[in-house]
Amino acid sequence: MGDLFWNKVFGALLAVVLVVMGLQTLSGMVFSSGEGGHHGEEEHSLNEWAQSRFAYYTEIAETGGAGAAEEEVYDLGALLAAADPASGERAFKAKCSTCHTIDQGGANGTGPNLHGVIGASHAHVASFGYSSAMQATSGEVWNYENIDSWLENPSSYIRGTSMAFAGLRRDDERADVIAYLAQNTPGAPAFPEPLPEEEEGAEGEAPAEGETTDGEAVDATLDAETVEDAPTEATGEIETQDVVDDQDSEAEGNVSEVELAPEGDVEGETEE
Repeated sequence: MGDLFWNKVFGALLAVVLVVMGLQTLSGMVFSSGEGGHHGEEEHSLNEWAQSRFAYYTEIAETGGAGAAEEEVYDLGALLAAADPASGERAFKAKCSTCHTIDQGGANGTGPNLHGVIGASHAHVASFGYSSAMQATSGEVWNYENIDSWLENPSSYIRGTSMAFAGLRRDDERADVIAYLAQNTPGAPAFPEPLPEEEEGAEGEAPAEGETTDGEAVDATLDAETVEDAPTEATGEIETQDVVDDQDSEAEGNVSEVELAPEGDVEGETEE
């Protein structure tokens, strides 16, 4: 085997390594879930880019484990109650300040000024040129639920919007940003109440009078008066014994009669 053979072997191995690395990189670019987007000048996946530009999205099914976890209930009230406006301010500056201002009387940028946005109607800034899709929803209000859905995925919340932003996918980050927006809204409405906790069955409660639980022993103690008044069960042993004794007595009498019979009678009967 010459040098040419080994060159072919090493070349084939190198090609395999490059193909594997290329496929991994390509799949990460297409299907990864990136943070940020246009506002924060951060890269995101082609899947998210296509979603924000063309409302096209490929759902990636998550494989569950052996025991599928129960579906988690989304509680916006609890998230807002635990939100940190300071963290929301940092997230706003990193991902939103490129296109928006939030100070009172601030100028519009690529997007409108967001001071006092909580509780305002869609397309409420008269000096900003909204897209036709946003203007079509001008009768709706930016309450906490609506703005949460908008920040999570603008292009999904309002189809045809010109806002090219992939959205804030983390629930706690959205809650922080919403709390910061509420902090910059004079007279902002109160946060929604957290969902009530599910009431668990009272396992330790004593059963009601007259009820028994599974596996519970029943007290069978009776009062003395009850025992005396209770009818006794006749076993029939005495009567049975009397009958047996009477039959034995009759049998003995018959035997005695046979024994006392005359000999002639007995022999005559035998001959017959």
